[in-house]
Formats: sequence, structure tokens, C-alpha cells
Amino acid sequence: MDALIVASTPVKQHALTDVLYHEKINCVVCSTAAEARRASLCRPFDLFVIYSGLIDEHGNELAVAIADSNDCGGVYIDDSIRIEQMEADLNNCGIITLSRPVTKSELLTAVRLISVSNARVRRLKEENVQLSVKLEDMKFVNRAKIVLMRSLGYSEEQAHKFIEKKSMEQRVSRRKIAMDILKTYEAI
Repeated sequence: MDALIVASTPVKQHALTDVLYHEKINCVVCSTAAEARRASLCRPFDLFVIYSGLIDEHGNELAVAIADSNDCGGVYIDDSIRIEQMEADLNNCGIITLSRPVTKSELLTAVRLISVSNARVRRLKEENVQLSVKLEDMKFVNRAKIVLMRSLGYSEEQAHKFIEKKSMEQRVSRRKIAMDILKTYEAI
């Protein structure tokens, strides 16, 4: 697991990396928002931790930008007054907000929550890709059925059985058979 740590001082950087090191998380450390933006463009991160009050900006806009571009969750640490003002917006982006001072256990809990949610999102994305492929397959098969019904006068059931039978006989997917049918009959 890789994390982007953004804090303006070496003391804050060390404190954050020390906590994550015990969780076996590899850290890339940046001291400015510009440096963090460049780092997030060069490689993906599983999570990020931003300690507000950076030299070139406060850090909340950076948190939203990294969450959007890397499709990952993060932790944003700031004063409790500022956190209250921006908490809802940051939470909607998958960013956990913590008020200063932050304890090790609070940071670890937040990091573990992000890890769990990232794993869930990754599984959902994989399922989404699989469903998209199945939907595309169904579209080709349905188009091929329509072509068979128009060209050969098959009923929908006959067209379906024809595609299924060819798929089993040739030991290829129904999509492949459907594409072959489309090439053959749509060219006419």
C-alpha cells in the first residue's frame, strides 16, 4: 500500500510517516501542495494524509484534487473550527477529517477505514467492468438474434437456440458466434 504524506515541516512529516510505517505502508513525503500535485500525477496512491497549513496553500483544495484524480480516500488534518466549515464537502469526496491535535490511534483508525473502503470500491469497480462486458455480450447476441429473425425467418427462440448450439459446437462464446452472424448477414 502506498500513501502520499503532505506536511510543511519535517517534524509533522516524521510523525505521520512513523504511524504509517508500523502499518507497513510505503510513504512518499511532500512539503508543498505543488510538489504533492506533481507526485500524484506521476503515480497512483492508495491513500493520502494532508496536514493543513502548507506553504503554498491551506490544503483542503489539494485534498479534493488528489481524491478525484487518484480515486482514493484520504485524511485531512486541520483546526477544529476550519474542519467544521469544510467537513461535509471533504467527506463527500471520501476524505476523513481529523481535528488537531491528532492521536496515533485516531490516525490509524482513519487509515484503516480508508483501506477498507478502498478495497470495497476496487471490488465494486471490478464487478462493474464484468457487468459491462456481459451487457455488451447481450447486445451483440440480441442484434444477432434480430438479424437471424429477419434474414432466415427464425423465431426469437429458434435464433437463441441457434446461437447457443453454435457456441457449444464450436466451443466459443456466444458473443463470438453473434459477431460472426452479424458479419455474415449484415454485410448482405
